[in-house]
Amino acid sequence: MDATITLREFIEKRKKFVIPNYQRGYIWGKSRGSEKNSVQYVLESIENCIKSGTDLFMQGITVTETDNEIILIDGQQRTTFFYLLLTYLGYKEQFEIEYPIRTESQFFLNGIKNKTSIEIEKMCDENDNEDFQDIYYFKKTIRLISKTQNLDQDKILDKVQFLYIKIPEDKATIVFSMMNGSKASMKTEEIIKAELLRLVSLDKVSTEGREAEAIRWEQNLLRSKYAREWDKWLYWWNRKEVSEFYHTGNNVMGLLVKTYLKSKGGKIDKEGKYFEEFRDKLLRGDNNEKKAKEVFYDLRHLQKKFEDVFYSINDGKKLHNKVGAILTLLGRDDRDRFVNWYFCNEVSEQKIDEYYKFVFLGLSHTSIFESKKEDIDSAKTEMLNAVSNNNLYNEQSNYAYKQLLRRNVDQDSKLGRVFDFRIWNEASLEHILPKSKFFKEEKTPNGKIRYIRGDGAEISKDEINDGMINEDVFQNKGNEHCIGNLVLLYQNENSSFGAKSFEEKKSIYFNVDAEKPFRSRHLLHTIAIFANNSWGVNEIIENKKQFINEVKEYYEIQ
Repeated sequence: MDATITLREFIEKRKKFVIPNYQRGYIWGKSRGSEKNSVQYVLESIENCIKSGTDLFMQGITVTETDNEIILIDGQQRTTFFYLLLTYLGYKEQFEIEYPIRTESQFFLNGIKNKTSIEIEKMCDENDNEDFQDIYYFKKTIRLISKTQNLDQDKILDKVQFLYIKIPEDKATIVFSMMNGSKASMKTEEIIKAELLRLVSLDKVSTEGREAEAIRWEQNLLRSKYAREWDKWLYWWNRKEVSEFYHTGNNVMGLLVKTYLKSKGGKIDKEGKYFEEFRDKLLRGDNNEKKAKEVFYDLRHLQKKFEDVFYSINDGKKLHNKVGAILTLLGRDDRDRFVNWYFCNEVSEQKIDEYYKFVFLGLSHTSIFESKKEDIDSAKTEMLNAVSNNNLYNEQSNYAYKQLLRRNVDQDSKLGRVFDFRIWNEASLEHILPKSKFFKEEKTPNGKIRYIRGDGAEISKDEINDGMINEDVFQNKGNEHCIGNLVLLYQNENSSFGAKSFEEKKSIYFNVDAEKPFRSRHLLHTIAIFANNSWGVNEIIENKKQFINEVKEYYEIQ
């Protein structure tokens, strides 16, 4: 900690203020519900201090300082605000801010320099469709400044004070992370990006002149190239369909970086932190710049594999749907194990087909990866017994969910279609012929006969009508709860069917003129069932028989 300094002393260091690559851009002016935004709050504080003749003490600014630059680790928002304020008020001395990889922001800041307040205001009309966040809030800040009275430039320069804290450059990203951890304003992968960009552009030039300038120019080009490439990856990972497919949640691009670190033997601590591990294991050595370039090269190849799988539906291997199913069915820890195994190694098509097949049995990554025959054979037997069970819906429905999902995924893969795995978190089992159409007879201990409807309700003999089916006609070859009478649907659409007949359900399912079409219509196996002309006892028995035969053949069960 150096000292308390005034805004004038801060600016009159006559150095360029640099916004590091890891900073997220300018957002002062952003609404905060009923509270004043930061610009309004500071402007009012400045007005009050000028009126009362008191000093305005602001939060400290943390920097890394070189001969020519002040790199803003904490204080970007305030410094940018004062740049906009003083430029609007006509400040003529040196005050330069640099956004190294935000060219549009840089262009705007340069563009308002040496313009009159009226000219600046004309550049700042409100536009909710502004393409760039920084520029949107630059303009909003200036509009708020233009509405504020009694802003005396000299008094602002002398009355605004703050702590000025300097730290070494190699500690910058760590300090930034520590200072902003609770705000989640910087993720580990962003710190890693900043460190990589720093290392690939280390200034090792000991001479001056044209040759030195040429080397620095090449370093800046390389840094910009890597920054753009990284941002392109981040944009891809932020796509909703990508995030959902890879189950990244809020981790987003962290999956890429964590997977790479683990492939090199690195570890993630219990709190999910891994920057120090990444830096010490992959970026430290005799030639840090070379190591950083090698890491970028490896990350580029790993990123390509993630992208190739996502776009691979028409490559003949159907990897999109196979990997998508695996990632959907595995638990979080097993999903991480699969990703580290598959994306960091050369895995044969046969091996991924086998993994895809066995994941629908509910097996763990270890059992599948190590091909544990005992576990696999046991899971096959349990699954076959489950889908053969006439009370599958009530007792072992998880097998019905998984095997019906597989059938739908397989149908999409055959047609070269991307399967929508979002159904897995919204899935329900639907009785094709409703439960209320069935009943069974039960004899009580005292010899009386009870009549139990398929949905579990006890009914009188008089309530049994001609449209109801006695389970005895199945001769134990099936019933309403067996696999032969079940399909997969989206949960919120299940209720639309209710206890309607097969013909009524079919009409609803295929009604393309409905105000809200069925999402479940993308499920090709479900479509095939409702495409039948009729549905009754014989169809249920035959569908169950076909299902069991298909399972036996697919899993090679004798």
